[in-house]
Amino acid sequence: MTSVPASLRRVYDAYPAGFWVLWFGTILNRVGEFVVPLLGFYLTAERGLPVAQVSVILAMLGAGRFLAEGFSGSLSDRRGPAFTMTLALSGGAVMLLALSAAGSFSTLVLGVLGFSLFSAMYKPASSAAVADLTSGAQRTRAYTLLYWAINVGASVAPVLGGWLAGLSYRLLFYLDAATMAAYALLIALFFPRRPRPAPAPGSRRRLLPRDRLLGLFCLATLLYSLTYQSYKLLALVFAQEGYTPVQYGQLLAVNGALVILLGLPVGGWISRRNHPRWQAVGAALLGVGFLGHAFATALWQHLLAVAVWSVGEIVAYSISKTIISELGRPEQRGTYIGLVGSMSGLATLLAPLLGGLLLTRLGPQPMWLVIAGLAFAGAALYLWLERDVEERRAKTAALEQAPLAG
Repeated sequence: MTSVPASLRRVYDAYPAGFWVLWFGTILNRVGEFVVPLLGFYLTAERGLPVAQVSVILAMLGAGRFLAEGFSGSLSDRRGPAFTMTLALSGGAVMLLALSAAGSFSTLVLGVLGFSLFSAMYKPASSAAVADLTSGAQRTRAYTLLYWAINVGASVAPVLGGWLAGLSYRLLFYLDAATMAAYALLIALFFPRRPRPAPAPGSRRRLLPRDRLLGLFCLATLLYSLTYQSYKLLALVFAQEGYTPVQYGQLLAVNGALVILLGLPVGGWISRRNHPRWQAVGAALLGVGFLGHAFATALWQHLLAVAVWSVGEIVAYSISKTIISELGRPEQRGTYIGLVGSMSGLATLLAPLLGGLLLTRLGPQPMWLVIAGLAFAGAALYLWLERDVEERRAKTAALEQAPLAG
């Protein structure tokens, strides 16, 4: 029988050392991500701000992400993922310290926007870094391992942060900033620097590439993300329907538990197939899950709906990062990742506004029906693009195998 240390050693040896810098740094950073999960509670309970002002401040998280991710991808192509990640993490740490001292509504708005602009730059750069270090099915498995690490940290941080908030809210800002700074130092010291691929002869780098496939893929991602980000509306619906905060917590716990339990096995299974159709399957399952909320009349039915869309999230994420990283040439990889990622930021901003409007005007059932319809439209568009995506990925794979300077 193979010993556990030997098995872990084989897993470690299966990926470059630079990947494990990202993996361990992700665990560190996510376990210490205290401010964002508890920001709304901090602004309401500790600072005493009205709901309207809190909504504006929280919207800055989505606005910053939408603006920053596209820029981050382009910067990663020019200066490299390591430079961009270090800038994002160190800048985010500084903004957290400034935010801890923010007194007025306007400084809170600017502080959250500044923090979001810096911290959101990390995501495209880290995805580009993984793509630079890996290839083929290994790339898909690497993204799955990072996804698992993100969700483990996301499960621990709110619980630990809630306990720390009982000691001092300001402590949340200091410790969150410390973990971001520690991760930035880890990258600066141990992450490998590689020469950036040269642009193709006669081409020039563009912040917005003229690429029909990229535009349609961004649209599909926006539709998918609008549905996924609408999970935040469950809190409003649950409050209207008389459920307790404890029951709402149980609902979210289902999502976290399934991602942790199923993320690695499902991601490994999908990586062996490595086919873009799983993106459409994931989006369709997301739609089925949110459709379930429209007809749920008991807590167990809502829990079942969450379980379905959580599986859809796992399936879609298991292949989505790989597809995005292979849509553009190696020297454009960061730009493509950033532009697609910015659609998630736009959805973070728009989903609460769209959902709130539908909930106020039509009620919960029509709202969930519209939201589920967006996911089904995204799934159909992903499916329609499948052949073009496969052809583009084959071209990118050929370029990765050829000398990059050519």
